[in-house]
Amino acid sequence: MTDNGGTHRRAGRRWLWIVAGIAAVGAVCAVVGIWHLPGRMYPGTSDGAVQARAALQGGLLTAAAALTAVAGGLIALDETRQANAEVRRANENTHVRELYASAISQLGSDSLDVRLGGIYALERVARDSAADQRTVVEVLSAFARVHSTDPALRPDAPDSASPILHAVDVHAAVTVLARLPILNGVPRADLVGADFTGPATLHRLQAPGGILAGVSLGEADLSGANLARVKLRDADLTDACLMLADLTEADLTGADLTGADLTSAVGLTQEQVGAASGDSRTRLPAGLISPASWVSGV
Repeated sequence: MTDNGGTHRRAGRRWLWIVAGIAAVGAVCAVVGIWHLPGRMYPGTSDGAVQARAALQGGLLTAAAALTAVAGGLIALDETRQANAEVRRANENTHVRELYASAISQLGSDSLDVRLGGIYALERVARDSAADQRTVVEVLSAFARVHSTDPALRPDAPDSASPILHAVDVHAAVTVLARLPILNGVPRADLVGADFTGPATLHRLQAPGGILAGVSLGEADLSGANLARVKLRDADLTDACLMLADLTEADLTGADLTGADLTSAVGLTQEQVGAASGDSRTRLPAGLISPASWVSGV
């Protein structure tokens, strides 16, 4: 992620020091000139020569003082700006810490609205502080894994009064993970072992480059989802709907496509199909064929 603001600040500071240096050199030259220039420019002992030398010395002394003041002022300005920047950074760090602590407490609330507020607050933390994005990714990934697998939190739990509530917050967490800025060395998400079956729909999920290895997505609605370059190794996609899903360069090695509907999936290749498993019920886009092992059940 490019920090244009930081680049501009560094460039501005560099030019400030260049100007301060020029002013300082000019001041030194003026001081040196006081002792050498007047005598060379106005030799002799006449009253006119003496007055001319005095006037030139006075002018050079004034110039030296002015240039010294300019150099000193620019240096002081830079120090002030640096001090202010440190204060701003400290305030920003305090803001991020407070927002993060508040968001974490919200994730444990019994209220859907409060949980959603915590999820989107964590997104704000990740966007405001690149250094904290990895932590946010880990927290939201854990939230999605736990809330999609804990029997008490499953949206299809028999005693769940409001089945949709937990489906909404899990979907929100995964959506936020998928749309965070891409940073070198920071994973998109780690949802290994999560279970997005049934009501926990991920319809139109945008997760290019994400990690969904080993995820249970049986019967999940992934229609229109952007799964380009997503790692779906060993994922359970049994009876999942992947119509219009973008699977360009997705890793489907070992993925179970039994009964899955991929009739209008985008970017799916025969090589990807061959790396996955399926059966005679698996529907593929026109032009692709089911491997013999799918039909024979080998």
